[in-house]
Amino acid sequence: MGNFGAPDGALSPQQKKQWYALLGSASELWHAIQVRTAAASPLTYAEWRLLEVMSVAPSLRISDLSELTRIGMSTVSRQVSKLIEAGWAEVVDGASGDARQKWVAITDAGRAALQPVTNARDAAVRDLVLGILTEDEFSQVVDMFRRIGESAAHPRVAGDAV
Repeated sequence: MGNFGAPDGALSPQQKKQWYALLGSASELWHAIQVRTAAASPLTYAEWRLLEVMSVAPSLRISDLSELTRIGMSTVSRQVSKLIEAGWAEVVDGASGDARQKWVAITDAGRAALQPVTNARDAAVRDLVLGILTEDEFSQVVDMFRRIGESAAHPRVAGDAV
């Protein structure tokens, strides 16, 4: 399944055209969602992304947040300090002296600050994605991107058994 490119590994002209169309469309969607969420709240993207990830776990380490958000460790550490200072996050569990091992959790104030952003994001997804695709098409897209994400996270190496 898949791997229907040229034998030399190069993309065909049609595949390149499709790839650029996919990248362009994904970029347009991401930009539109960012514009709508930015207008909803003074939170930066990094702040709301970190708060959103924290909102679904009782507590996380800085290193967990970095991995889950794909935001660099030093940026996450600085942003979490700002979130704590604002009262949107707090240090929990047995925090050690090593900042990377600091366990943090979202506060009720953090959930309240996050709510306008998630409302705006959800409205944008409804308008820009769910308003265009059928339920079945959306399920197919989600499944395809899940498979692509899994492959990117765990690439096969030449010679691996299929």
